[in-house]
Amino acid sequence: MRILIVPMFALSPMNGPWMRTQAIARAFLAAGHDVAIARAADGNCYHPASPKVLTLPAPSPLGLPMAIASRTFPIATKLGIAGRKPVKSFEEVLWLTGNLSYSYTTKCVNMLRAYIQSKQIDVIYSEFNLAAIIAAKAEGIPVVGSVSYPTQAAYANAKRKAQGINRVLSEVGLPRAGTALNLFTWLDFRFVPSCYELEPMEGPNLAFCGFLDAIAPVQTPDSPTDGQRNVLVFYLGTGTVPRKRLYRAVCEIADAVSYELYVAGVDESDAPASAKNRKNLHFGKRFDFSELLPCAIAFVNHGGQNSVMTALEYGVPQIIYPGKVFERQYNAQSIVDAGAGISLADFTSESVSGAIEKLRCDTSLARNASALRETLSSLGGTSCIISHTEELVANRIVKKLFPQRISLD
Repeated sequence: MRILIVPMFALSPMNGPWMRTQAIARAFLAAGHDVAIARAADGNCYHPASPKVLTLPAPSPLGLPMAIASRTFPIATKLGIAGRKPVKSFEEVLWLTGNLSYSYTTKCVNMLRAYIQSKQIDVIYSEFNLAAIIAAKAEGIPVVGSVSYPTQAAYANAKRKAQGINRVLSEVGLPRAGTALNLFTWLDFRFVPSCYELEPMEGPNLAFCGFLDAIAPVQTPDSPTDGQRNVLVFYLGTGTVPRKRLYRAVCEIADAVSYELYVAGVDESDAPASAKNRKNLHFGKRFDFSELLPCAIAFVNHGGQNSVMTALEYGVPQIIYPGKVFERQYNAQSIVDAGAGISLADFTSESVSGAIEKLRCDTSLARNASALRETLSSLGGTSCIISHTEELVANRIVKKLFPQRISLD
C-alpha cells in the first residue's frame, strides 16, 4: 500500500501535527507499507521518518505576503500579542495560519494531485490538512485522518472565513462545504488520538486510538510527596504568556518552593540574569520529558493536545493555563472534568502556587491521571490506524475488481 501523510503546516511552532505525522509514518513503515511524507519549510518539519518526501509551500499567516508575515509574526508571538486575541474556533486557527487562503490551497492541491498521479498513491492520511482532503477527493482515492472534538463545525466555526476553500472546491468539481471544518466529515475514516472520556465523539467510521506510540512503564506514586516528586515542568507554548510575565512568575515560584523548576520552550540565553541566578530554575528550548515527568508533581502547560497527552503518558496531574484559545480551553476543561488536573484563569505565581498546594493535598488527581493513562494505552495507537486503513484500501480494491456481485443462483 502506498500512503502519503500530510500534516497541517504553520509558521508558528506547532509540535503536535508533525510529531503525530512522524509516529504514524514510522508505524506504516514498520508494517511494510510504502510511505511518503509531505513537509514544508515552516520550522516544524525536522528529520522526516521516510526518505520519500513531498515538499509543499508553507502558508503565510493571514495570507499576507511571506516577506511581511515572516518578519512580523515572530515578533508578535514573542511579545505575547498573539495570545491576547481570543481564538474561538479551529476555523479561525486555519485562517490565522494562512491555511484557508485560496492561492495557497490551490497551489497545494495541484501539487498533491500531481504527486498522487505520478506516484500512484493508494490512500492519503490528513493530519488536519484541508488541501490533502480536497486533493484525495478530486483524485477519487481514499482519505483518512485525525479529528478532535473541538475541531468539529458543530462545536465552533467561522464559516465566513472559508470563502477561499469553497472557491477551490468549486473549481475542482467538488461540492461547497460551507464551513471549512465540514471537510473533516469527508474523511473515509476518522481517528481520534485520545479517548471517549476526554473527547466524547460518536458516529460511523470513527475510532479512538489513544497514545500513538507505545509507552514505557512508569512508576507514578499515588501520593506525590517532596521525596518522590521534586520537579515542576513548565511548557506554555508560543505566545500564551508574555515572556516578562513568565520570567517573573517562575522566579517567584522558584523562591517559594523547594522543587526544581524546568521551563521548556525558552532559550536560556534569552532569560534575564535574575532568573539565571536561581539554582533551582532551568530554561531550555527542549528537555527530555521522559526523564523529568516521572519525577514531576505537575506539568504546567497551555492545554495544547500534544502537551495534555504527554502529561497523561506519564500519569502526571496537570496545571493548565489555556489562555484565550478555544481548543486549549476545551482540553483544560476535559482534564478538570476527568479529575486529572486544574485549570487557571490567569497565569501568576499565586495561581500556580495555589494549584500546586491543591495537588499536594488531593491525591485523587494523580490517581485519575494514572487511570486515564491506562485507558489511553489500551486503545491500540497506530495499530488501530493501520488496521482500519488497510481494510479501507483492500475493500476499495475488491470493489474495483468486482464492481458487481456475481450471483450463484
